[in-house]
This record gives sequence, C-alpha cells and structure tokens, in this order.
Amino acid sequence: MAKHPSSSSRFRQTDDLVLKGLPPKMAPMKVKASWFVRNFPGMKRAGCRDMLDDDEFDNAPLDTILTLPSGMSAADISSACREAGLEFINDSRRWGKPELSMWLTSRYADLTKHAAKDGEQGIDVRLVDRIMATARAEILETLQTIAKDGAASFVLKALISGAVVRCEDAANEPTWVPGQATRLADRVLSLFATDYLTRPGDYESELFVCRECESVMFDEETRRRDVCPNHSAPSMTSGVRRPTLPFPPMGA
Repeated sequence: MAKHPSSSSRFRQTDDLVLKGLPPKMAPMKVKASWFVRNFPGMKRAGCRDMLDDDEFDNAPLDTILTLPSGMSAADISSACREAGLEFINDSRRWGKPELSMWLTSRYADLTKHAAKDGEQGIDVRLVDRIMATARAEILETLQTIAKDGAASFVLKALISGAVVRCEDAANEPTWVPGQATRLADRVLSLFATDYLTRPGDYESELFVCRECESVMFDEETRRRDVCPNHSAPSMTSGVRRPTLPFPPMGA
C-alpha cells in the first residue's frame, strides 16, 4: 500500500494555496505559507505547526501597519467588536434608517477609525431596509456555518480584502482591527472576524445561533444544551397539553 505523504510534506511540495470563492478581482489568488505565518500567529496554538517549517514559524516577520493608542489592548478591541456585531445581528430587525445610521457613526466608526481610509462609501438610504435584511441573512448564514462545522473562511477573505488589518497595541503585541469595507455585510463580518482572530476558541465552544428566533449569543452552556434561553425547553410529552390549573375541590 502506498504511503500517503504527511500534511507537512504535502504543503511544502506546493507551498501555496489557491483561494476560491473570492471577489472576481481577487480570484484566482495564491498565498504563500509565509503569508499565513505573518498574519496568523495563532496557527501555533491552533495545532497547525506541522503544516509549516519550524524556521517559518520562528523567523517570519510580522507585518503591521499601525499601532493602537496607549491603553487599548487586543482584548479591548475584540470585546468591542463582538458587542457591536451582536448588537447589529440581534437588534437590526427592528431598525430603520436612524438606528442604522447611529450604529455606523458610533459603534462601527469607533472601531474602524484606527485603520479605515478616508472616503469610505456610504449606504444608499433609499435601500436601507433591503440592505439590512440581506446583510443580516448573509451574516446569520456565516455564523451558522461556523457554529455547525467550524468553517471560518470569511476570516481569511476579510484579511485579504483589507476588511481586517494587522496592528500592534502599545505593548507591541500583534493584534487585529476592522479596516475598510463597502458592503454592510462585510462591515459587520469584519467585526466578528477581528474577534475570531483573537478568541477563536469561543467560536468553537460558545457560539450559538437559535434556529427559531435567530438570536446569536456566546454561551457554552446554551450551546451544549442546544436550547435558546429565549424559549422554554421542549416538553418531554410532545403534543400533550397538561392542565395547569389546580384540580377543583371534591363535590364541586
């Protein structure tokens, strides 16, 4: 029986990956292994070290384009991105133009001001309702895919497109911040991608998307039980409705 090559030898034979499913201007695209090392230092923790040479992991430079203000850490950015992303996905069903505008100019703008370029394209106010509904559906589908099988290709797309960029905090620790994106869905997904790059384990063990009300939350117990706290636990006697009033007194 022929012996299959190890993952490391297969990777070194090609030394690049062809990325599919990207925007037309970006596909096909080849990305060297060293690109992953520079942009995903967490690959060591994720058990991917065997895919690359030790020298690549230990000696590859880390590309950064900006430094965060003093007092702002990777954890701060990650938490703020998650909160802003959850606010959109859980509340935008009840939003109109004013609420979306407030979210974009406050929560989202505060997170992207570190890396976004001037002249970011606005959203057509005439199509706000349709854009929000379409964006929310795409984001929900993406998060459902992550919760189901852990596939997070949207993170890689966000990095390549510039929707998420590398930076350093004041302690020279590498981290990520949301960058520039045009589509509303990409803007919101860039928040989750930034959070994912800092706390990938949470998306494997805590991310929960309710199939009934489409609420999104991070809670390990909820994910384990697969029961949304917004609903009652399913009855063990499905289809049988039991009386909830006390029995009438004897002789009544």
